[in-house]
Amino acid sequence: MQLHNGCMSDDEPVIELTPKNPFSWKIVAFFIAAWIVVFALVYSLKATTIRLLLPVIGLVFLVYLVVCTIYLIKNRK
Repeated sequence: MQLHNGCMSDDEPVIELTPKNPFSWKIVAFFIAAWIVVFALVYSLKATTIRLLLPVIGLVFLVYLVVCTIYLIKNRK
């Protein structure tokens, strides 16, 4: 709002803030790339301890998708 001679003016339009969608294709690409890198490391190093990262990455990705879905459904108009 602008002040004109000490009075507040209501000439400016009201800006409605809408919540931003937390889903990002960059994050999805990051999870897929991380899974592929870990899979390649498991194949090349043949280390069983690194193999444990595959389900962890998958579980974190699943939690991310569930949270984004719940957030989208909650803020639906």
